[in-house]
Amino acid sequence: MFRRMEIPADISSNEQLEAKQRIEATLHKLQVLKSRISELRAQCEELKLRAEEETSRLHCDECGRPIDAGQEIEAKNFSEKARHYHKECFRKIWLR
Repeated sequence: MFRRMEIPADISSNEQLEAKQRIEATLHKLQVLKSRISELRAQCEELKLRAEEETSRLHCDECGRPIDAGQEIEAKNFSEKARHYHKECFRKIWLR
């Protein structure tokens, strides 16, 4: 990935040392940035999965909260689309 650079002979050892230190500092920054990019990619993937999970869940038409699996009641009417309710919300509607 990196090729070895030739350092001209007329550069003093002090300048060579400074150049080497700058290169090492730059390489360290590069490694830090690469690891940060990896962390951000992992966070992004996790957020994508959460977003997909959230959009696939049903929401109660009465209270608006997400409905857990097995806790939903679907009410269909021929003139409307299907409505989804929590069991508790549906009981409240039924008892009105």
